[in-house]
Amino acid sequence: MIRASLPRFGSSKGISTVVGTIFLVLTVLGIFSSIFLWTMTQNSLYNQAVKESRQMDADRLSERVIASDGNYSISGSNVRVKLTLANKGPVSAQVLTFWVLDENNGEYKVTDLRESNYNLNPGDTQRITIEVPILGVESDHTFNSWFVTARGNLIPVEEERFIIVAQLAQGIGSMALDFYTFRYFTYNITYPNSPQLINYPEGNTSFTVPHNTPIAFGVVLTNLDPSRETITFDKYSQLWLYFPITAPGAKDYAWYIVNVNEKDGTIQSSYSEISIDHGDTKLIVFASYKPGSFIPKDDKVSVTNPNVKNTLCAVNLLLHGRLGDGDYGQNIPFVSLYVTTG
Repeated sequence: MIRASLPRFGSSKGISTVVGTIFLVLTVLGIFSSIFLWTMTQNSLYNQAVKESRQMDADRLSERVIASDGNYSISGSNVRVKLTLANKGPVSAQVLTFWVLDENNGEYKVTDLRESNYNLNPGDTQRITIEVPILGVESDHTFNSWFVTARGNLIPVEEERFIIVAQLAQGIGSMALDFYTFRYFTYNITYPNSPQLINYPEGNTSFTVPHNTPIAFGVVLTNLDPSRETITFDKYSQLWLYFPITAPGAKDYAWYIVNVNEKDGTIQSSYSEISIDHGDTKLIVFASYKPGSFIPKDDKVSVTNPNVKNTLCAVNLLLHGRLGDGDYGQNIPFVSLYVTTG
């Protein structure tokens, strides 16, 4: 009798050894793969961090914010700083804090600007005013200020160059006239009762004016008061034209200060006082025949004397009002006009 039997490949102990070896190899491979993947991930994170750090350094070095035309004035116990922020660099910038130092008494103040949203894209320019309370400030103190951006750059405020002009202003008065922007305005003759000025605010930049034509004058004034006080004009401030004695029968003419709507050039019927802070510049209009009011039909002023056609005359600005809490008066005489036939 023949018995059939299955082939034998070894004992169970041999099979267990093979299986164990395979499992060990797979475990080692798994651990190695995990370590390799973890190493690759960490290396990638490191490279990314290095890349971001280098980019931040490049952006910080590329950031170029300029704070110019800085002007300091005192408002109570506050230092009012007016300046121009301009982003001249290729990257956007965010201004976080503003520091002001009173160099006379060593007091300083930092102001958080994050809620003010001073974000500047490349090419942006902002004219801003910041008031900072500092203990013991005086108008004759010297101040220093700077910004800090989100990238950690310090932006010093460059003070406006008023030194020479301010020294001159001590001799002739606190208000300076921009000679080259002296202008006059005419009225819309289609509506003779309209108080609207033509081509406001540009007007006619000229030192020749028409005869027998209702006109108003515009002058650009800057407050350069050395004590950094605000100057306020009352209703008696005027532009005065007077002619030489060689013009027979010549008379003087006066245009009183008025308020003008900046949107459409409309002259207001009554006058409210105009103030110019230290370092600020404004266009001031003189148009009325009498102080404090303007009635379009009655208060337009013209040079009507026939004897002063084609004649040169002198212009004086007679300014009056308040300098801070005190009186103010100044005469600015540096313009002449030629009255041509009109």
